[in-house]
Amino acid sequence: MLDVCRVATGSMRVNCYILGDTATGLGAIVDPGGETPENGSDIILRECGKMGVKVSVILLTHAHFDHILSLERVRKATGAPLAAHRYDAPALADPSISYMSQYAGKNSPEEPPESLLDDGDTITIGESVLRVMHTPGHTPGSVIYISEEPRFILSGDTLFAGSVGRCDLFGGDEEALHESLERIKALSGNYTVLPGHGGSTDLQRERADNIFLR
Repeated sequence: MLDVCRVATGSMRVNCYILGDTATGLGAIVDPGGETPENGSDIILRECGKMGVKVSVILLTHAHFDHILSLERVRKATGAPLAAHRYDAPALADPSISYMSQYAGKNSPEEPPESLLDDGDTITIGESVLRVMHTPGHTPGSVIYISEEPRFILSGDTLFAGSVGRCDLFGGDEEALHESLERIKALSGNYTVLPGHGGSTDLQRERADNIFLR
C-alpha cells in the first residue's frame, strides 16, 4: 500500500508526488520541480521526513524543465537512482530539449538516469508496485505510473482535470497523444488521476466530461 503526498513546487506549481510504502518505509519522489531550494527541494525533502520515507527511487513522468528543476539537489540529498523513459533521456542530456536553457538559464546537462524505462515495466517500492505505461505525445518519453493499491494514476502532463497536455513543444505529437489518451481511457475500472499540474480528478469523470477523451 502506498501513501501519497502532493507538493506544489516552483512558480509553475508543478505537482511533485512523494510515495511511501506503508509496509517498509521505502518511497519515491516523482517529478521534483522548484527553481530554488525554498520552493522545491527543501519542501520535498521535508515532506519525506514527515512521512518517514527513505527514498529508494526518483521517477520522472517526462523531462521538461519545470519537472526537473530540483532534480540535481534531490539526487544529491537522497542518493536515490533516477528512472525515466528512454525516449526522454536526450532531454536530460540537452538543456535546449528540456527547455532548461531557455526558461531556467541552466546550460549544463543532468546526470543520466540509472534506469531507462519502457512500456510495461514495473517499479518496485518496498512491497508496492507501479506499472509504467508509455504515453507519448506531450514528449516522446512521457509515461504515466499506475498503482493498483490504492488505485491511482500519476499522469504527468499527459492528462489533467478537464484537459490534456500540449503537443506543440519539441518532440510533441498530436496523433501520438490521441493514441495515448485512448490507452488511458481503455484502462479497466476507475482510478484517481494525479496530474502534473492542478487538482486531482478521476478517470471515470474524465471519460464522461473531458472532451479530449470522448
